[in-house]
Amino acid sequence: MPGISEPYPWQQDQWKRLNRLIRHQRLPHALVLCGPRHLGKAQFGYALAQRLLCENQQAEVACGICKQCTLFASQNHPDVLLIQPEEEGNAIRIDSIRQLSEFTEKTAQQGGWKVVIISPADAMNINAANALLKTLEEPASKTLLILVCHQLSRLSATVKSRCQKVVFPVPVLAEVDSWLSSQMGDSRSTVAELLQYAEGRPLLALELLQTDLLEKRRAFDSMLDELAIGQLSAIVAAQKCQYLDGLMAIDWLYGRLALQLKTKNMHPGAYRYLDRLLQIKRRLHGGANPNKSLLWEELMLDWQHLFLLAPFGRAG
Repeated sequence: MPGISEPYPWQQDQWKRLNRLIRHQRLPHALVLCGPRHLGKAQFGYALAQRLLCENQQAEVACGICKQCTLFASQNHPDVLLIQPEEEGNAIRIDSIRQLSEFTEKTAQQGGWKVVIISPADAMNINAANALLKTLEEPASKTLLILVCHQLSRLSATVKSRCQKVVFPVPVLAEVDSWLSSQMGDSRSTVAELLQYAEGRPLLALELLQTDLLEKRRAFDSMLDELAIGQLSAIVAAQKCQYLDGLMAIDWLYGRLALQLKTKNMHPGAYRYLDRLLQIKRRLHGGANPNKSLLWEELMLDWQHLFLLAPFGRAG
């Protein structure tokens, strides 16, 4: 749990809203922070938790130096509980929620707030979500549950109905430009390029910048261009895709085609292709393990076919 004491620049509206609720002692007992991945929702949750626990708040953010902030930053605060999957991609199970229930029933050791952060809450399985309902229906005093949610549709309707939603949309360029520029150092990339590849999500843009993902994404787009004009065979393209993270590459393919549809005339089959990509994503999220070779051969053949059917829609 990082020692973050302030929200990101593109989260100021949500931060001000919650601070108004805190000032008027109207903060609900449970919040669901919802929106796409890579927007900093978990960091926002940590900043809010630290702000509530801090003994010496400055301009409605945590001071970062008091005893409570020091405990928080060291991940040793006894009144903070982080619930997350044991491994990324796994479910949050009922045992973790039982631990949460025991935690919320106890008196705060530091005499202030108790905060639980569930991240991502949409990873809870059915039994865990049902077990959480008792805590949501019988909230303890000065106890806040923060549910970080990437896919709101996957969160139980009964859980959602007992939480107040805080929505995080993809920010506009003006909210991100200065922050992302300050992270770029001597990079030859531009903010516009990074945000285009990251579909506007600033933390994904930063990840692209700090890893080899940007070069991989550029190579992926070049491969799709070559495929569309017949300079590369679908079989060779499929072989290259097998070595990429499946969900990530499906996201890239979806984003590229969505952009094509905004800027070019495409064959109507492009919309069916997008639907198919969404279905594949759902299966992969659900733990499916398809034959990678066959899956990518079909996707690459169909991609090439889209452009052969509609030469006026070719990349160029």
